[in-house]
Amino acid sequence: METKGSVYKLGMQMMPRVWFNARIDFSATLLFSIFNVVLNQFFMPFAIQEGASNLQVGLLSAAPAVGLLFSPIWAAWIEKTGNPKPFVIIPNVIGRMLIIFPALFAFPSVYVATALVFQILMGIQAPAYASLVARMYPADVRGRLMGYVRVASGALMIPLAYIVGIWADGAGPAGPLITAAIFGTASVILFNSLRLPKQLMPVPSRTAAKFSLRDQWALVSGNRKLAVFLAATTFAGFGNMLSNPLYQIIQVQVLELSNLQIGYARISYFAGLLLTYLIAGRLIDRIDIKHVLVCGISAYAIVPMLYGVWGTYTAVIVGNGIQGVGEAIWDIGILAFVSRLAPGREATVFGVHLMLFGVRGTLGPLLGAGLSDSVSLSMLLVIASICGWIGTAMFLYGNKKALNQEQAPS
Repeated sequence: METKGSVYKLGMQMMPRVWFNARIDFSATLLFSIFNVVLNQFFMPFAIQEGASNLQVGLLSAAPAVGLLFSPIWAAWIEKTGNPKPFVIIPNVIGRMLIIFPALFAFPSVYVATALVFQILMGIQAPAYASLVARMYPADVRGRLMGYVRVASGALMIPLAYIVGIWADGAGPAGPLITAAIFGTASVILFNSLRLPKQLMPVPSRTAAKFSLRDQWALVSGNRKLAVFLAATTFAGFGNMLSNPLYQIIQVQVLELSNLQIGYARISYFAGLLLTYLIAGRLIDRIDIKHVLVCGISAYAIVPMLYGVWGTYTAVIVGNGIQGVGEAIWDIGILAFVSRLAPGREATVFGVHLMLFGVRGTLGPLLGAGLSDSVSLSMLLVIASICGWIGTAMFLYGNKKALNQEQAPS
């Protein structure tokens, strides 16, 4: 039976406000696509081509994690205000405008400084976004809507990766960087027009909401599935971050790929991303989410194995596709997982998850890049793969044990 005032779109029943948010999210994400391609796929190769050292490559890889070290602090503030939207909009507007600086001053140090400041700002918005998504979309359609929006973005990023590669080869990185800053800023301004429920979602004791690691870890320790998830993603995520700068070093310095060849590799990445968003978004709403998450966790074990054992351009193409599968699942899968396990506490739990990412994401790239001059790249990548397989095994075993405990008679 249809709910009064609801609409039927994309095979789902939803309120008009939810459909409006989906359209805004869709449009803003399409505008964001060029920024995503330039920052996440070409920013580091641009820096390497400008002469970045292995240490600077490590810092660029670690930058996304640095700001996340402080995510639990921001999460407590977000819960206290009860309004996550400003914490998403303001850091994103400032951060996306910063990408102009490497275009104007093409020095490796400027790339590193820009990346660090940008990612510190993203450390503010990340836990807020988890809470905002819970207000944008109800749980019964959240996975599919997030998936559909990202499928459209992934489809657009496939030709964009090719175009940016040709553009950068012919005219240098300045044009793509400036264009990315303009479109990225426009996308977040559009995203600001979202319509959230007038009645704020209840938050636990706003007057008492303050940063407390003891309170946050108590929340984790009291939920076995959540604890297993955090432990597994810490191992697999560390392996992924350890190997991340090594991928770029292999592509640019070992295989000496052109920007166009890197663009083809990124097309493979976006193809995997797109297909996974389409499939995983549906599965998240229909089956036990742990089956989806295990595929994403194991992807981070497979990719470094491909690079470390084969290390050819073919391995780069295949590895990028699998990396896209993993990152799509980590994106929407983790958001949905946290929302289901800790409703109303999304910002706090996601803040702990991001803090752990901050630790492994800072140490992993610096360790990988720092050791790359004295230890073979293949050996480092095999070690990263082993970390991924340990995380996968922990997730499978931990969830099986948690299920057995739930089914045991009390």
